[in-house]
Formats: sequence, structure tokens, C-alpha cells
Amino acid sequence: MGLNVDDRRLIDLPGYGFAKVPIAMKKVWQAHMQDYLMNRRSLAGVVLVMDIRHPLKEFDEMMLDWAKSNRMKVHVLLTKSDKLKRGPAKSTMLAVQRVIKTLGVDGSVQTFSSLSGDGVDELRTKLAEWLVLDNLEDIPVSPNA
Repeated sequence: MGLNVDDRRLIDLPGYGFAKVPIAMKKVWQAHMQDYLMNRRSLAGVVLVMDIRHPLKEFDEMMLDWAKSNRMKVHVLLTKSDKLKRGPAKSTMLAVQRVIKTLGVDGSVQTFSSLSGDGVDELRTKLAEWLVLDNLEDIPVSPNA
């Protein structure tokens, strides 16, 4: 008795750290996001999107701390990888991996570029693993990051 793709959800939560809205609105978003993350029993993991040129901002560190405290899997998506040469992109990815390991987070890290398509298959594989899906093509991946 398997579940089909219609029984699964990918939820995009706001990256309120970068939104140009009043601080009061950001606090409302934060409360809703915290409630969702704390009470969503079916949550299989969190994809944490970071700009590869500016990783591990305060919000990112808060999310990693939360993930560790709640034993939640995290997959870090280092977006805009096309903006860096291969060497610096790899160095950033390794640095983020070290931080995750040091924090004790059950996590993985990958580079991603929506422009070049780099990393799409790797992300689909990770999501299929979390969602227990057989057909990777059922997973739409096109973040506007």
C-alpha cells in the first residue's frame, strides 16, 4: 500500500529575512512559520535555501539550531552557484558542510543554479528520498532563487 505523489506536499515558507516589509509583519510571519514547523507532524525535512555568495546568515543559523533541537533533517540548497567559479563554489559548500557537522545537524548541502539547471537532479533525488517517491519526474523543481 504505497502513497502517491498527491499525498505529499512541498511547502514554500517565506524567506522573511530578505523581504522588504515592516518588522511587525516579519514577526507575524515568524510566529506562523514557527507554529507550522513545530506542529507539522508529517514534516519529513527542511530545504534551507541560501545564496551561495552569502551563506549562513542569522536566519540560516537559527533554522539549523531549530533543526538540531527538533531532530529534523536539513538539505541546504546553495543557490546562484552560477555566480561563482567552480573552486570557490566547492569551498563554500565544504565550509557549510563543516558548520552543519559541527552543529550536529542531520544535514546535507549542495550547489544549485536555476539558470544553468545545475543541481536539479540532486535536489529531486533528495526530495524523492524524503517523500518516499519512485518517480523523480513527479517532483517539480524550479525555485526562483
